[in-house]
Amino acid sequence: MGKRYNLAATEREIMEVLWEKGTYVLTRDLLDIFNKKGKNWKRQTLNTLVARLDEKGLVHRRRAEVIAAYTASEFLQLQTKDILDSMYQGKLSNFCVALTGRTALEDSEVTALSRLIDEMGNK
Repeated sequence: MGKRYNLAATEREIMEVLWEKGTYVLTRDLLDIFNKKGKNWKRQTLNTLVARLDEKGLVHRRRAEVIAAYTASEFLQLQTKDILDSMYQGKLSNFCVALTGRTALEDSEVTALSRLIDEMGNK
């Protein structure tokens, strides 16, 4: 999987706070939030983590403020597409084979997938 959407545990923690807030957050407020969670980070530690997220295009920064560039669900979609592209040649069929461990689907699975495809095609 590409590094862009691959998050270290601490990066994910920061993103989860940003997703929860949904607006620009002062870095000093982020530092307070994590210190209250027992992280005891220095300002430089937080700045390094935020800089990594910025390099990945996952946050926007302006002065001492930071905001998530994507919602949690948008990020999940990007991660999923990255996995599909890098591990399954971008083909949903390859993913389904790997997921089920077989090349044939049960009738109920075909019906459910057909229904989903129809719904997605009508949007």
